[in-house]
Amino acid sequence: MAGDQHGEYLDSQLLMVMSAMQFGKSFMRTCQPYRIEDGRVLRIISGTAQFIINMKPYCLTTGMMVVMPAGTVMEIEEKDEDFDFQIFSFRDLPADVTFKEDTVLLLSADDWDLMGEYFQLLRHSVSRQPLSMKSVRYIQASIMSELQNLIMKESKETSRKASARKEEVFHKFAALINQYADKEHNIAFYADRLCLTPNHLGCTIREASGLTVMDWIHRRIIQQAKLFLMYSNLPVGEIAEMLNFSSSSSFCKFFKKETKTTPKQYREDYAVQ
Repeated sequence: MAGDQHGEYLDSQLLMVMSAMQFGKSFMRTCQPYRIEDGRVLRIISGTAQFIINMKPYCLTTGMMVVMPAGTVMEIEEKDEDFDFQIFSFRDLPADVTFKEDTVLLLSADDWDLMGEYFQLLRHSVSRQPLSMKSVRYIQASIMSELQNLIMKESKETSRKASARKEEVFHKFAALINQYADKEHNIAFYADRLCLTPNHLGCTIREASGLTVMDWIHRRIIQQAKLFLMYSNLPVGEIAEMLNFSSSSSFCKFFKKETKTTPKQYREDYAVQ
């Protein structure tokens, strides 16, 4: 699908959209997890939204850019009516410009304008026929290189902040949650992995994120349960076992408490055909 007005281009090789709002609320629905197969770069052009990206919370607003590498699991918790963003997918970029973890940047006015010019150039490139993916990759690599330079500059400025240690612990904790929460539901497990006491871990995570350790464990379990319900035909009982619940009924009770709906109803509403 391609269009001249907004510069959108979607096919098996590339996603390029200059205004997500044109696709309506169905383009990225709230409270629904998405697993991203290719990398994504977002440029927030209006409004505000609350995102969960690889189990880390972000408040995204106008003037920010987001890089999400392939394999990212993201979810929009809530968004303003005027929330809008530009986006492109990336793959097969040079190793030195490929991001390994999700990154959010607040740009200066000059950097913001520069990125706007890059997006317009990319839009122009993808709208030309025949499409030259080689040219597209070069432009994408230039954008990613500019973002890396901004990250290096920002990291030097923030490294002196007292909150750096708390953020470090939280990022390590989020990585452990992504890896183990399907099976490990106890705070002590994660505290031990981080060489902290459960109380210390609990205080650090609350101060860094505003949520408790168990809040994050539960969020990860619900995300994985939703993905199983959406993208597989596994019986609910088998999903419960895979997520280390003692019984199907205990899983269903937990799921309904967290989502206000049953696993069966969620599958009927959201399952991908």
